[in-house]
Amino acid sequence: MIREIKEQFTEEILTEAIKRYDINNDSIRSLGGYESFVYEYQKNNVFYILKISHTIRRSINNIRGEIEFLNFLSNKGLAVSNAVPSTRGNMVEEIAADNGSFLAISYEMALGNEVSGDDWNESLYEKWGEFLGKIHHATKGYEGSNPALKRQAWDQEVQLKAEKYLRPDDAMIPILKERLAKLTSLPKSKDTYGLTHTDFHQSNFYLHNGHIYLFDFDDCSYTYFIHDIGITLCYALFCPFKEFENKAEYYKLFFRHFMKGYLKENTIQEEEIEYLHDSIKLRYALMYVYFHQANDVSQLDEASMNWLQELQRVAASGDPMLPIDFVQEFKSIYTSIH
Repeated sequence: MIREIKEQFTEEILTEAIKRYDINNDSIRSLGGYESFVYEYQKNNVFYILKISHTIRRSINNIRGEIEFLNFLSNKGLAVSNAVPSTRGNMVEEIAADNGSFLAISYEMALGNEVSGDDWNESLYEKWGEFLGKIHHATKGYEGSNPALKRQAWDQEVQLKAEKYLRPDDAMIPILKERLAKLTSLPKSKDTYGLTHTDFHQSNFYLHNGHIYLFDFDDCSYTYFIHDIGITLCYALFCPFKEFENKAEYYKLFFRHFMKGYLKENTIQEEEIEYLHDSIKLRYALMYVYFHQANDVSQLDEASMNWLQELQRVAASGDPMLPIDFVQEFKSIYTSIH
């Protein structure tokens, strides 16, 4: 949690949000939260999510843009958690604070259950890729209703965070700029770039009758589709929900089935696949920046400092992230299905 947000949050803010959504105090429980305060509540035997963010991170129009995109994907037949209005009929409720405002949004609770180790298999990998391919295919036809609601571009947000939370002499700043420059050298077109989830990891979807139900679009932004794939791979390959004795074989197995599913719904070029290692390294750089947002790094314990140093080492390394040739694997997958 960003420290400036955490320091401003009070019980009075939560009480006001509860009032505006007519929530029974006995039905609400905290789910924690990474960048926002997140709660679960029940009304008329239906479960919902209450998320309280802050204008330090998102403007009201920015969140309205998220909700508009959710509605678009839902209308395209994708299973996503839609937002629900407050008792005043607002999709976003603004609650004044000392520095800016807190923003309360409520969503339908995703159907299904959390992903478990038992679910972690080739069938899931393929469905995962297929779902992301559907988002990328759908967003090619997305046009927002109002320029004021347009979501941010991924690189704009990254640069702002780095300059705000890292010291001017931090070695990660030039590394981050280098990673950004490499990825942004890709050509932008409706076939390579668009509004997408940008945080599609295994803790942001449930499985409902064997199908994916996606939620938490808080980070949705305009980015390269290959970068969006890289974000998913970063979490799925390094943090699987079960152990694999032969990690190199697991990496290949996941990638093959994930991309097989993806290519059912969307196309991507070999030239884009070449950027996957860089995209994963960029994610490590962003986690390094976020760690500075959320923590006083001068007060870290040994384990946290080691993790921070590891993030920096991986992001700065010129070596491939994984013992896998994504391009060769992609060629093999592409050939097998055509």
